[in-house]
Amino acid sequence: MARAVSLGDPVFGLLSELVRKRTGLVIDESRRPRLESRLAADARAAGSFYELYVRFREGSPESSEFGRLLDAAVNGETYFFRDAAGLLAFSEEIVPERRLAVGTGEALDVWSAGCATGEEAYTLAMVLAEKGAALFGGVRIRGSDASPAFIRKARVARYGVHSLRETSPERRERFFRLLPDGSLEVKDEIRSSVQLEARPLALEKPDGPAFDVIVCRNVLIYLDREARDGAIALFSSRLKPGGYLLLGPSDVLAASLTPLTMVRLSHDVAYRK
Repeated sequence: MARAVSLGDPVFGLLSELVRKRTGLVIDESRRPRLESRLAADARAAGSFYELYVRFREGSPESSEFGRLLDAAVNGETYFFRDAAGLLAFSEEIVPERRLAVGTGEALDVWSAGCATGEEAYTLAMVLAEKGAALFGGVRIRGSDASPAFIRKARVARYGVHSLRETSPERRERFFRLLPDGSLEVKDEIRSSVQLEARPLALEKPDGPAFDVIVCRNVLIYLDREARDGAIALFSSRLKPGGYLLLGPSDVLAASLTPLTMVRLSHDVAYRK
């Protein structure tokens, strides 16, 4: 019989603080049962939750050990074609403007920051395919997330019907393959335009590649104040001149600190460099 282990207040506090310092993510008390159940086997193997914490602490922020802690802490439930208004603003207003600015000989660069299991990044690629952007210089989409497990799933690109609950039959037919087990796999024409990377926002460099559009929906709300401010500054530095930042409704407070200019579009609000 497996030896019982429990996640008490002191070690839960240590684990939460470790995640906060490294990623800015805030793990509140409601997440403790999830952490305890998902890490129980690892804690038994280590000897206790405290010994497991020590292993997490001694590993680097990009180690597989620390990745297991993030995977246990984060709930990344999402779905394809979420946030219809934001997608309309992206496809009908922002993309045409950026295509004119970039020119037909250059690729359009888009970053889905905090893409979870990939639905948002692939959705953006599908919207761009519908706009024919690939015919005019191509598109490059980067999807990133702090959770290695989410990115592994995104790379497999196979989803259950629940993830496609807002996806029309026409889009299912065009962009997905139905597999024998009933799941749906994103077609290669979409996957080929999306690069996926497991990397917390806290480890991003301000002088990295620049983007025409950065989409970060309902991610900043889970960060502490310092990490939110850092993320906003990061996004501002990584936008091309004239580029757009799209945030979620829950990110309004963080957006108030941005040096970018708020732009009221027909379908949404965006922030322009």
